[in-house]
Amino acid sequence: YSSQWGPMHWGHVTNKDLVNWELRPIALAPTDEYDKDGCFSGSAIEKDGNLYLLYTGHVDLDNSNGGNDRIETQCLAVSHDGLHFDKVENNPVIKSLPENLNIKTEHFRDPKVWKHGDWYYTVVGVQTKEESGQVVVYKSQDLINWEFLNIMATSSVKENLGFMWECPNLFTLDDKDILVFCPQGLKAQKYQYQNLYQAGYLIGQFNPDTLEFTHGEFHEFDMGFDFYAPQVLVHENRHILIGWVGMPDKLQDYPTINDGWVHSLTLPRELILKNDKFYQRPISELNELNQNTTTKINTDKISLSANKKLEISIPLKDISSWQGKLKFNDEYILLTYDKNTSIFTIDRSQLKLGGKGIRQFLVKTQDELNLSVYIDNSIIELYLQDGEYYATFCYYPTNDNPVFDLIQNTNNCTTLTDLNSI
Repeated sequence: YSSQWGPMHWGHVTNKDLVNWELRPIALAPTDEYDKDGCFSGSAIEKDGNLYLLYTGHVDLDNSNGGNDRIETQCLAVSHDGLHFDKVENNPVIKSLPENLNIKTEHFRDPKVWKHGDWYYTVVGVQTKEESGQVVVYKSQDLINWEFLNIMATSSVKENLGFMWECPNLFTLDDKDILVFCPQGLKAQKYQYQNLYQAGYLIGQFNPDTLEFTHGEFHEFDMGFDFYAPQVLVHENRHILIGWVGMPDKLQDYPTINDGWVHSLTLPRELILKNDKFYQRPISELNELNQNTTTKINTDKISLSANKKLEISIPLKDISSWQGKLKFNDEYILLTYDKNTSIFTIDRSQLKLGGKGIRQFLVKTQDELNLSVYIDNSIIELYLQDGEYYATFCYYPTNDNPVFDLIQNTNNCTTLTDLNSI
C-alpha cells in the first residue's frame, strides 16, 4: 500500500497469453507472527491440482543489544482454485538452518521450488558468517516436511561473488543446469557489475545424488541501470524470464514514488542457450501487439511516441562509430558504439528526472550492429545482436514527444513498429 519499503505482500495477476494481464486480489499478506513484517520472495509449483507457494516469512527484531536484526523462515501457502490462498498450519515449514553450518541465520530467503523424480527440491539464498553468498538446497516429498541436504554453491575467496546471494533459481535447459541468482556486493569493473546489485547466472551440472554443482564463470544478465531479481518459468517448452525493473536501495532514482507507485517488470523474454551464454528475446506473443505492418523508414529523424519498437541495423564497413539520440526537447538519452574498442554506451545523464549516469559494455561485432529498442512510457529495453546483449533502464522525460536522431547512419536500414500496448 505504499511506494516506500515496508511489510511486503504478494500481489497477483493472471493471464492466458503472457500479454494481457488481469489484476486479482492480493495473494499473501503479512498477517501472522512468522511473516508479520513481510511475505518476501519465493516461488510456486503445482501438486495434485493445487498451487503451492513457498515464500520467506520476514520478522524484524530489536537488535539494540547486538543480536540478529531479523528472523527469516520459509513458509507455505496453498490454493485450490488459483485465486484464494491459505497458509498451512505447519508454518514455517523450514524454521532454521542446521546449527553446525557457518551461516548467518538472519539472511535466509527467496526459495525456488521444483520437482525431480519423486522429490521436491528448493534452493534458498544465504550468507556465511564471513559475509559471503551461498545457496543451500533442501528436499521434501510433500512440500511440508523438508530435509536439509547441502550447500550447493558458494562464493569463494578467489571468485569474490558478493556478500549475499538473493533470489536463486535452478533449472535445466539443453541438458545444462543453470543457477540464476543475485549477488550483492560485487566490486564494480569497467564494463561489468556497474549497478548497486547484480543479477546473473552460472552454467554447469547439478548432481542430485552427490549434490555437487560444477559450473563455469559467472555471467551478468543485463547491462542496463535497472534490472534485478529475475524469475524463470517454463511455458510450452520455452524458458521465459521476467525481471524486476528496479534497483533495491535506490528509491531516489524513481520519481514515481511521488505518484504512489514504484518499479515495474520487464517484458517476458525467452532464454536461448548458445555457446554457453544466454540470448534473450522478447516472446513471440508480443508480436500480436503490432498495430501496423512493419515498415522501413529512410530518414535521420524519427518522431516517436511511447509503445514503440524500433529496429536499427547499422553496417559498420565504412564507419568506425555510431550514435543514436532519443531527444525530448532539451533532454536526451544517447546511445553510442565504437567499432574500434567494441564499447557500447548508454548515457542518460542529460535527463532532468530520475536516475542518471552512464553504462558501458562490450559488444563484439565488426560487420553490422543490430538493435531492437522497445520504448515504453518510462522503460526502455534494448536488445543487441539478436539478443546476445541486452540492457534495461528507466527514463522519466518531462516532455513526451520524443524524436530519435540517427547520427552517422550511412546506409542504415531503420524499421519502426507500432505496439498497441506494452
